[in-house]
Amino acid sequence: MGARINRLQRVSHQGSEPYNKGFKCQAQYFIMAPFERMKLVKLHILWALGLFAGIMGAGVSPVYSEASPGKTGRNMILIPAGEFLMGSPEGRGRRDEYPQHKVYLDAFWIDRYEVTGGDFEHYLSQNPGEHPTITGWYDRKIRPEMARKPVIGLTWKRCRNYCRWRGKRLPTEAEWERAAGGTEHRTFPWGEEPPNETRAHFNRCCFINKGDILREVGSLEAGKTPEGVYDMAGNIAEWVFDWYDARYYQKSPYKNPKGPEKGKYHVIRGGAWNSLIDYMRVSHRYGQNDGQEFYGIGCRCARSHNSGEN
Repeated sequence: MGARINRLQRVSHQGSEPYNKGFKCQAQYFIMAPFERMKLVKLHILWALGLFAGIMGAGVSPVYSEASPGKTGRNMILIPAGEFLMGSPEGRGRRDEYPQHKVYLDAFWIDRYEVTGGDFEHYLSQNPGEHPTITGWYDRKIRPEMARKPVIGLTWKRCRNYCRWRGKRLPTEAEWERAAGGTEHRTFPWGEEPPNETRAHFNRCCFINKGDILREVGSLEAGKTPEGVYDMAGNIAEWVFDWYDARYYQKSPYKNPKGPEKGKYHVIRGGAWNSLIDYMRVSHRYGQNDGQEFYGIGCRCARSHNSGEN
């Protein structure tokens, strides 16, 4: 079955590609011993009873936070159409952020929060052919403490498929940077102040501990953008739509760029729980093997304004 969490799994950290040397954690291995499974089943039964009571008492699910498929919902933020500066000026940032250039984007919506374990559990319940991610699950049910934490271990393709099921899509790299940095070209999603523990969950070492090291989405108020988008720096990094090209900014179109037509890796944006401070910058970009399941990478979805998505 898909959720073979007791098998030996190799899990790489998100910073293994050639351009990425700022992570504290190396590849790690874990295995769940068979005797633990009965304990987990008992815990899951207790959790299910508590969840049912919570639903009956409050009238809403404490796990699943998104709107219905195809609906924008209250958990998306509208980013108006307009121009902004993308990348970094010479002398700041990294070479793949040059040249800084003007970009015009049509209006779009972006998720206020990253996709959570609860969101993905609902997806699994509607898609029996899909399987859980690399950690945080009791069979096909998310562990209670992971329900409001970002889901991790999604390949780029699985993120794309999830967003399509939502009636959405992955944001383009330009959309992601516009949502994170605004038209004023903020250094960090919240502004110019350097990251600290109240603004971003980063620089942690050294193991994921079945997801325990992650923070719940939306828990760092000081780290949200002025527009109200949470966790665009730290906790987990995020897949975006574009192929990665270190020289793409030299030829990027002015209006609604969507990256190169082909490539080897897709772009990742935002830092993760084990990232160093430079990865918190809005303009920081890198590519990674999008076919692997990483402990530091997840996603959020976007949607064009007043139009359907493929």
